[in-house]
Amino acid sequence: MMRTNEEIIEDSKNNFQVKSMELISSYRDGYIGKDVYQVTLNNGLVRKMDRIIKAGGNGDAVIILPVTTDEKYVVIVESRPNIKNGIAIEFPAGMVDPGEEPIVAAKRELLEETGYSCKNIIEMENHFQDQGCSNAIIRIFLATGCEKISDQRLDDTESIRYMEMTYEEISDMVLNADTNRIGMNDSGSKLAFMAYTLKYKNKNL
Repeated sequence: MMRTNEEIIEDSKNNFQVKSMELISSYRDGYIGKDVYQVTLNNGLVRKMDRIIKAGGNGDAVIILPVTTDEKYVVIVESRPNIKNGIAIEFPAGMVDPGEEPIVAAKRELLEETGYSCKNIIEMENHFQDQGCSNAIIRIFLATGCEKISDQRLDDTESIRYMEMTYEEISDMVLNADTNRIGMNDSGSKLAFMAYTLKYKNKNL
């Protein structure tokens, strides 16, 4: 007899959840590091697991979808040397500092990267960045009533410009995304735009 989905999930919880986890080794060199654990599951399976470390922490980060008072959307153009064209169009984003609340990080990153401040901000969505090798949580915020109040406040290592786009322009970029072209090709920005479209567009916030 075929089991129900609920029974499969319950059985998986009983067997696959972690019984114990022992740190075997740690490696740190610059921004990226790695911890190696020996993990024992409830069903007795023992295996090694790698966990990525970013900037000395687990890599929690925020993405901000900013909407201006005249219904434009603020995006950034950032240097991304690892990808083919070397630059990408994204929504503002950044790491959550140790002890910092994610919503505070979102407001800070928006101001630092664009010079815009918002009247209202809400969390739209959150997800694990790469649950196969990380426990980092990415939180996506919608910032409304955005207005330009200052210059950018970039770190010495950041190369970022900002611009305003229409909803239709961003929609076209997302629908026609192609890693061979400069555009909005990162998963975080596309997920932010889809979450906004599905949950919040055309609603009074």
